[in-house]
Amino acid sequence: MSYHETEHMPNLNRNIQTLALLAAVLLVGSNAFVLSPILSEVADGLATDPFRIAWAISAFGAATMVSALTFSGLIDRLPAGRVLGGAALLLALAQVSSGLSQGWLWLCLSQALAGVAVGILLPGTYATAASTASEGREAARLGLVLTGWALSLVLAVPLAAVVTEWLGWRAVYMLLALLSVPVSLGLILALPDTPGTTTTRTPPWRAVRLPGVALLLVVMFAYMTAFYGSFAFFGEGMRNAFGLSAQGTGLFVLAYGLGFGLAGIGLGLVAPKITRGYILLVLFGIAGSYGCWRFALVDPRAAFAGAAIWGILNQLGLNALVVSLNRRAAAARGAVMGLNSAVTYSAVFAGPIIMGPVYAGAGFTAVSGLAAMFVLVGAAFSWKVV
Repeated sequence: MSYHETEHMPNLNRNIQTLALLAAVLLVGSNAFVLSPILSEVADGLATDPFRIAWAISAFGAATMVSALTFSGLIDRLPAGRVLGGAALLLALAQVSSGLSQGWLWLCLSQALAGVAVGILLPGTYATAASTASEGREAARLGLVLTGWALSLVLAVPLAAVVTEWLGWRAVYMLLALLSVPVSLGLILALPDTPGTTTTRTPPWRAVRLPGVALLLVVMFAYMTAFYGSFAFFGEGMRNAFGLSAQGTGLFVLAYGLGFGLAGIGLGLVAPKITRGYILLVLFGIAGSYGCWRFALVDPRAAFAGAAIWGILNQLGLNALVVSLNRRAAAARGAVMGLNSAVTYSAVFAGPIIMGPVYAGAGFTAVSGLAAMFVLVGAAFSWKVV
């Protein structure tokens, strides 16, 4: 998959493409994040226990992982607009089904369908963001697109709570579906209508054998395990440290989202050159930010600043690793980004399981300390491949 022939594309077209891809990530992040804060309301509405509703999150993650391994290579062979637009429409269908759920199993199946769509949409978006960028501008383009994650945290999560309070939880999914349709049309219209550079499917076992890909995926797994393992207990850590309400802990999540988003905008302006030294510096910075939480938890202002710095560094780290994987993917960008999504959602599962006993026994500072060790292991592996 290569669209670098768009080097002389007018800036307006580039900007429209970037907005469409950012909207796709916002869509994915919104669907991924909205269920957690309204878990109890959904459980009450379906007359079941919250833990059964939480299984819908697991179903979404598992289906995303399988779909990414199975279908992400479509972006290498078919027009990007059709693949991503079709995936967004499938996500809209899953969201309508979620909103119409009459039981927890129906909701789980609906979110599994959403996972199938996201397993195509997310890796395809990453691959397309890199392949349609000008030479040397991949990090800048991807930084702006990744800002969709921050927007989903800052906007979608609090809005979901407000909509649930006033209109009920079903309205949340209906509104997401209404958002998915114009995003789908935007992707179809904005992205190139030319097929990828290969007509054959690149299976995962072949993509993982591309030079440097396997080791970079190990780095990504260590990096994401540290993040998702820490983020799972971040809110509780802030609440216990400062005696906050759920609304109060949301301010620290907001700080993280703002840091992540501002860093993405900065990357769009600066366009750093991704080198071995750059990646090592960022990974060491992230490890340091995890290690400093034991000092930040003495004062809310320090913790707020620490959350924002954590968000900034995580944007830089994720951006650098995804750009590095894309560079090694050649004509198999979709397949490699599918492997990346599969690894990421494996870390979504593994992180909280690994960190749970640590948090129960020693609290959030111990969790962040172990996360720092995971990132340092990832840095050691990155030295060999970057």
